Amino acid sequence: MKYSILFFLVLVIGCTSNPTYDNKSLIKWFNEYKSFYKTENEDDFFNPILWASIKKSRINSTKSAFAGALSKFPNEIIDISDYKEAISDKEGCLLISGINSEKTPLDYYLTYQSIENKWVIKDVTVKYFFDNTERFLQEAVCDEQKRAQLWLQFMEQKK
Repeated sequence: MKYSILFFLVLVIGCTSNPTYDNKSLIKWFNEYKSFYKTENEDDFFNPILWASIKKSRINSTKSAFAGALSKFPNEIIDISDYKEAISDKEGCLLISGINSEKTPLDYYLTYQSIENKWVIKDVTVKYFFDNTERFLQEAVCDEQKRAQLWLQFMEQKK
């Protein structure tokens, strides 16, 4: 009897625990987050510092272009054309490419960190391609300095 109760508890706990960062891709976490957009649990998907910035940008969305871009996250991309992700230990990044409602190409660069066995968004960068320039990233690159370096290399090749 003791063993059957123990087995039952292990089974129940195992089936009801939150998914770990190992068993979901970052794009699945992103899509799950979108289903929680503007709900009371939306903040569960962000680290606290970024969540404070996003809340502030939504309040100030008409005061600056930067706040406006961040306030539209994650729903500005209405048509996702591609995504790439990279995961290393307890950090990951996701590059999502698509267009907005004005047909402007844009990318989201998201940096994730693992906290309490789930992925949370640590950083969001929104990149617009107003002049129909080519996208210079062909892979998810987590390091912001490396992304800048790749952009410089891309621009040098175009000369």
